Amino acid sequence: MADNNKNKEEFSIETAMKRLEEINATLAGGDISLKDSLALYQEGVKIAGECKENLEGIEKEIIILSGENKE
Repeated sequence: MADNNKNKEEFSIETAMKRLEEINATLAGGDISLKDSLALYQEGVKIAGECKENLEGIEKEIIILSGENKE
């Protein structure tokens, strides 16, 4: 479980977004094979999922800190 926390601490939304922009530019360029395009797409989906999880965690922390309860 400590490794899971370490990975979350090392995650940077800014770095992830930059990588997604790079993937998007490469895919838009069209100068890569279908196999490489699929690999980049899969990487992008994984990164997007990590971003979503990270942002949901931050949202929960903000709700807790602000004393709000959406439920």
